[in-house]
Parts: sequence; C-alpha cells; structure tokens
Amino acid sequence: MKIDINADLGEGFLFDEELMQMISSCNIACGGHTGTENSMRATIRLALKYGVTIGAHPSYPNPEFFGREVMDISDEMLKKVIRDQILTLIRIAREEGAVVRYVKPHGALYNKASVDRNMAALLVSVLQQIEPSVGLMGLAGSVLEEEAKKGYLIFLREGFADRTYHDDGTLVSRNNPLGVIHNKEQVWQQVSDMVLNKKVISLEENEINLDLHSICFHGDTPEAVELLTYVNHQLKKQKIEVKNAI
Repeated sequence: MKIDINADLGEGFLFDEELMQMISSCNIACGGHTGTENSMRATIRLALKYGVTIGAHPSYPNPEFFGREVMDISDEMLKKVIRDQILTLIRIAREEGAVVRYVKPHGALYNKASVDRNMAALLVSVLQQIEPSVGLMGLAGSVLEEEAKKGYLIFLREGFADRTYHDDGTLVSRNNPLGVIHNKEQVWQQVSDMVLNKKVISLEENEINLDLHSICFHGDTPEAVELLTYVNHQLKKQKIEVKNAI
C-alpha cells in the first residue's frame, strides 16, 4: 500500500528541508501569496536533493493576506496572474533540470475552486493552455474534480491530515477553533482512516467516503515537523509507503 504526502513549501518558514525529507510531493509558492525567484530555486534544489515531486502552488496575488482572502479581480486578470506564476516556476525548474508535474491552487483560490464551478473551469482552462499533461491537485469530490475530468486533465484527489471536514466534504474554516488539528494522535487517526478505510469523520461526527491520491500536511504550523515525523513513523509500522502520485 502507498500514499502520496504533500506539503506547501517555499513560503519562508524555517523547516522546509526537514519536511522535504518526509514527503513525496511539494507545492512550491510561486509569487502570488509569497515566493521569490530565489525561494523557488532553493526549494526546487531541495526537492531534487531528496527526490520529491514538484508542484506549482499559485494563489490570488495578495501577499498581505497570504492568499487566504478572495480578491475582486477580473477573470482575465486572474488567469494571467495564475498563468504567470506557474510559468515562472516551470522556467526556474527547467533551469535547474527539474520538471513541474502538477498544480495545486493555494488558500482562498483552492477553497473557491472547490465549490465554485466558474472558478474551477477557469483553473482548468489555464492548465489546458499551459500544458494539459500537468496534473491538477484539489479537494476530493469537489466541483474542481468534476471540471478537471470534463477537461480531460489528470486530477489528483487530495485530503488533509491536519484539517477538519464538514459533512459535505468541505474544509472547516481556519477561523473556527476546531478547523485545524494540532494533536499528533488525532492527526494520525485521520490519516489512518483516510489511507486504510478511505473515509474521514466530519466535525458533525459523520463518515465521509474519501478515495485519495495524496494527503496534505501544512508546512506553516509550528508543530509541522513533529506531526509529520510521528505520522511517517506510524506509516512505516503499517508498511505503508510514502510515494508520489504522479
């Protein structure tokens, strides 16, 4: 049995290299919510060093909110800024002898594309223009998955190790005190349910069926290294291999 573990990296936090050694895919910030050419290059080099698959992590261009607020921006302008972010990472990766295998939207862009069909279709159209063979990672069971399949894109169904879910499969807001899981045993229980049982227990205490390609750990929490170290140890005990999905 195997599962892909991904994390958002290149966001200016201090433990990227520690996390990189415990994951199989990395989502690299490419200038929307954060990220410079230098940080992209450094993160790509770490990914190459540890054999980690590279993904682009584009965002609304609002670094003051870390990409976690929806922007009032035209579709054409949003397409341009997303395309520019992805192409910048692709260019730098090529210069470093690496390949960008997939795209995962960040923050508010991710959340909106999960429930808003127009936004989902916009993201799909950007990828079709850039490179249709690049995968698109997003929330399992979302409208983004539906639109990606309509557009004949490779879709990587994602779940979250350290976030809680509502009954409809959407994520509980970070503004809710119960939206983020900080306890390592609880995180492992959720990961175990996802991998072994293909389900997750919602905040409302109901079962949600989830068949995933990848599980995300957020790299911007103080306990990220501790959580991932613990979960990796448990996965090894269960003989579950951490392996890229694309």
